[in-house]
Amino acid sequence: MMLEYLIKITINTFYMAIPVALLLAIVYTADNSGGKRYVSLGFFLGLASAFIYAVLKRNTGWAIREYYDLGVLIPSLVTGVPLIAAMPLVFSEKMGRRYQMALRALIFCVLAGGTAYCAPNIMLYPFEFAVGMDTIFNTEFMFRVIGYAIGLLLIYLTGFALYRVASHLRRGALLAAWGASHLTLLAFEVLTIAQILLGRNLIPRYRWLTKSVIWMLTHVNLFVYILMTLSVVSAVLLYARLKATKPFGENPAQVRRMKYTARRQARFCASVVLGVIISLLTVTVGVTYSNRRVELSPPVEFPAVGDSIVIPLERVSDGNLHRFVHKVQRGSSTVDVRYIVIKKNDTAYGVGLDACDVCGPSGYYQRKGQVVCILCDVVMNTSTIGLLGGCNPVPLKFSIDGGNLVIRTADLAEEARRF
Repeated sequence: MMLEYLIKITINTFYMAIPVALLLAIVYTADNSGGKRYVSLGFFLGLASAFIYAVLKRNTGWAIREYYDLGVLIPSLVTGVPLIAAMPLVFSEKMGRRYQMALRALIFCVLAGGTAYCAPNIMLYPFEFAVGMDTIFNTEFMFRVIGYAIGLLLIYLTGFALYRVASHLRRGALLAAWGASHLTLLAFEVLTIAQILLGRNLIPRYRWLTKSVIWMLTHVNLFVYILMTLSVVSAVLLYARLKATKPFGENPAQVRRMKYTARRQARFCASVVLGVIISLLTVTVGVTYSNRRVELSPPVEFPAVGDSIVIPLERVSDGNLHRFVHKVQRGSSTVDVRYIVIKKNDTAYGVGLDACDVCGPSGYYQRKGQVVCILCDVVMNTSTIGLLGGCNPVPLKFSIDGGNLVIRTADLAEEARRF
């Protein structure tokens, strides 16, 4: 489903996107940092490492994710701690060459490790899209691709907007925002490393450590919420500064330019807030909705009369979706062939299997008067139920005889392969 991969991308990349956006704002606004090239090198090394792992994971049986994560997270953590202490020097005009090189090396390692940890999931998700499908030419595959693409676009635009906002913050506010975000990332890395070490029995199972890891697994989204808060605070700080600054200049053209720049920065502030709101809804409402369980009443079995099933029309004439089942004997096993009936208008009934060619035997349910596919959440046009195409139920032959709806058992037995 589209929502599934939107959630996966958001949760797996947001916690890296925010600290990186703030770090880039520091590096690219500090003229003497000399770290721009090292940012690119660290990023591409991380991508290369993730690509190699993804290829090995897909084509070999010995690429173990836990050991790979330890290999990239530990260097990122070890270099990330001193980076917090060294980062205020980035704006110093008296920083010597040795300190510059050390700072660049720290930035390089942190970006390389973080990217290498985050990117494999992004590279491997597309291989899941077609799992369980006979063909990629169906709506479920398309929804997964769309959810994946929207997730990446959402994170990129939010991170880019935050970078533009942070680039115009005062140095103290920018360093504080990045420091808080990086500490949040380090806390996440520490608990992730501890989880792997405990899971592999590489360290003693101290009670306090085990409780901390369990707490992290229970509240894993808390790290994302903290980063969301920092993003919004950064946007609010810049917006307040823009409101408090009066446009000035030596001539009207300079004043107009300053107003234009302020409006543009205000739009980036709004973009950050909007991106955070969408991401927040994705990891809260989206997760709740995605994990919901549709409670279906058991289908009703009508006994066959001869070679047909006879259902009184008065039983299915209330406009609601009715689910039935017919047991078909196939060899030594019994197959439950489910079918649905709904009255479409005063004279027509929609009759079909509780399955479709796209989503298989996942079935349908009724929500607020609408017939909905359980798997992909697509709403059916009631007037087309009983017709072939899309996510519509597979049509089932029937006839109206007097006051009864008649379905041949042979037609149901022929469709047992779908269930």
